[in-house]
This record gives sequence, structure tokens and C-alpha cells, in this order.
Amino acid sequence: MKGILILGGDERQKSLARLFEKENVRVFSAFDDAELEKLRPISKYETIILPVPCSKNKKHVFSEGKVLSLSLDAIAAAAKNTTVLIGGGFPDGFCAAAQDNGATLFDLLGEKDFALYNAHLTAQGAVRLLLENTKQYVVSKKALVTGFGKVARPTAFFLRALGLDVYVAARRKESRTECAALGFKTLDIATVPAAVRLFDFVFNTVPARLFSRSDVHRMKEGAVYFELASSPFGTQKDFFENAKASFVFGGGLPGRFCPDSCAEKIKDEIENYFEKRGETIE
Repeated sequence: MKGILILGGDERQKSLARLFEKENVRVFSAFDDAELEKLRPISKYETIILPVPCSKNKKHVFSEGKVLSLSLDAIAAAAKNTTVLIGGGFPDGFCAAAQDNGATLFDLLGEKDFALYNAHLTAQGAVRLLLENTKQYVVSKKALVTGFGKVARPTAFFLRALGLDVYVAARRKESRTECAALGFKTLDIATVPAAVRLFDFVFNTVPARLFSRSDVHRMKEGAVYFELASSPFGTQKDFFENAKASFVFGGGLPGRFCPDSCAEKIKDEIENYFEKRGETIE
């Protein structure tokens, strides 16, 4: 079927549907099970747009509020040689199953430009989380950013622009050298657990366990830990029970705070993809 099927996700997907509809593209959207039932079977759609990320558990299509119970296996099984699957962060098993059925996949997070843009939206969202979760004047407060990748880099710059005293913890020596050259104070990431008591705010971008329960309980009274990483995360929320510090989960920040901007970027990427194929979205 011509047109596009947009499934699941959050406000980004809803905004994306509206953007395509404004350009008279035939849009079919299902953000919950009731809507999906009206559109089955999904095998009749040639272009299917999944969320970014497409799944949180690598099994089911990500849906805010878990209102869409659709498995990735079902989508892969419905794919055929005319199917184009678009989304972000496709699991390897899903890719293999869909491609075995002849489908073409376009992973947005595999596009460097989109991944960088998404990271900057995440960093902007981190600043909003900071201001929403503290009653302190943040200028001169000490902030720790773990890692110096796509998300950590703009987060560190945004925090410094707010007037915070920013430290960056990186594993690689060359990363710490670059951070120092850019004017940030640096730490070897191996020393972070011992140093965590010094900081008013901690922004973790490393998808690896860095902080134990005892580390969390050494954090300053009133400190706030912001989890910006993906699973397995830098620590556990339950470690903060009876601690002096608090935990704030920062998952899906582009969708929470900048859905329209993110949707515009997704739309541009999709249109460029089809243009390169010599096709248009109808």
C-alpha cells in the first residue's frame, strides 16, 4: 500500500505524522492497539516508520505508556521485498529476520548527522532537567559529566555556559587531554567513585555500571544524579533509597522536550533517503 505507516513511539512520532500529512502524504498511524487493529495486516504497507529508538527491550516496539503491544518479530515476519523499515537502533536479530524476508532497513541512528543532532537535543534536555530538579542557584556549582562522547560533549558545554564548574571524567587519556585543552577539568573515570562526594550534580552518559550503592551514599547532601545513558546505565535508582542525593532518569529527552524539532529532522532524513533511491514518498 502506498503511503507510510507510523507506529508507536512518543510525541515525535505524532508530530512526524502531522508533518507528512501537511505535505499531502498518505499517512496511516497507530499509537495504540485499537488504532493498530483497524490497520491490520501490517504486511500491506510498504513503508513502515518505527520510533527512535525502535525498542526499549529489543522485543517490542517502543510505545510511550506501553499502549501498543506489537513485537519486532511480528514486523519482521510481515516484511517482504518491497518493505522499507525506518527507525532507530534496530537490534541485530530484527535486522537479520527482516532482511531474510527481503526488507530494506534504514537505521536513523546509523546516520552520523542524525545521531549528532539527537545527542544535542538530549544535552539540551539535560539542562532542562537540571533546572527543573534543583532549587539552587547553579552558577559555580560543581558538575561531573561522565564520558566525552556525542551526548557528553554538548552537555559539558551547555553546563559550562550556565556557569557551572564542569569536570569531565573520561577513560581514554587522549580524551582527557582534549577536555583539558577545551578548558574543562578532568578526571580519569576510574577515580570517579572516590570523587563523587565533591559534586553537586552528576550527569552520566556511560552505559556501564560506574556507581555502586556505597558510592551513591557518599554523594553530597542535596546532590542530583542525572541518568542520560542507555541500559545498563551508570547505577540503579533503588541505590538512592535513604541516600542524601536524588536520582533523575533522563531517558527519551528529545521526545520529552523537543518532539517537533526531532520530528522535522527525522522527516528530512527520510526524504533524503528516498531521494537518494530515486523515489518519493506518496
